[in-house]
Amino acid sequence: MSEIDIAISRQLWWTQNLRSRSWAVPYAKKKRVKDAAHITFRSLINAGRLTRPTYWPVHVTAIIHPLTHGRFDPENAAPMVKAILDGITQSGYWPDDNAIYVTGPDYRLGQPSTQKGVYHITIRIEEKEH
Repeated sequence: MSEIDIAISRQLWWTQNLRSRSWAVPYAKKKRVKDAAHITFRSLINAGRLTRPTYWPVHVTAIIHPLTHGRFDPENAAPMVKAILDGITQSGYWPDDNAIYVTGPDYRLGQPSTQKGVYHITIRIEEKEH
């Protein structure tokens, strides 16, 4: 099992509940999150601290760490999680994020972020035993 944390500033945060008059605003935010995930995973792979799975599919759980202790629906973070999964694909960690290689993501509520104005998403990746 691997757990990798991705930090996302409040300025980049985008949820399913937000609306924009232009497609460019959410696209730009999601692209920056995707790029951050790509760099994070590529760096971990290159440093030998993360090895690619040997069995497919892997199971992904996204643990969402909100800013406060208030009510929070972790599944609304789906746009951010999808951007992260796309960044992981781009890093070469898995061939694609389709159902052949990835089951999930399942969403879970984590503890509130300890950084002011910064959400955290922990991506938990588990290989099924064969």
